[in-house]
Amino acid sequence: MDGGQGHRGLRPARFTAPLWLEPDPAGSGYRTAHALSFDLGFYGSGFTVTVPEGFPTDLATVPRALWWLLPPADPQYAAAAVLHDYLYSWRSPDGEPFDRATADGVFLEAMLILGVARWKALAMFVAVRLYSETARAGS
Repeated sequence: MDGGQGHRGLRPARFTAPLWLEPDPAGSGYRTAHALSFDLGFYGSGFTVTVPEGFPTDLATVPRALWWLLPPADPQYAAAAVLHDYLYSWRSPDGEPFDRATADGVFLEAMLILGVARWKALAMFVAVRLYSETARAGS
């Protein structure tokens, strides 16, 4: 037994605080009420993504016909959706975007860490791999 710390004493990736949202007065979505941080790879890896306070999000972009199965504001995966939105908008100091495939993989990992059913997490992952570029272009 490893005491829940994962392989060789390393803890898996994790969110370091709960997600807090508030209505976005500038639009129809939400914005983060507090910063949201996620340790990538494993806890203590040294690579943490922090979504800043006030970051606007529409949560999960799901076609309306599927809302009965995958509601956009489902609290079970909302933090993963906010993290994913942020990674898509992030730019390095030299202006390079975060790699889309990596952002989608982080989305999947974050959903599984949050306890989203594997079938649901995989369905959402496949959806973002296939359709997120189209949805973003239409915005």
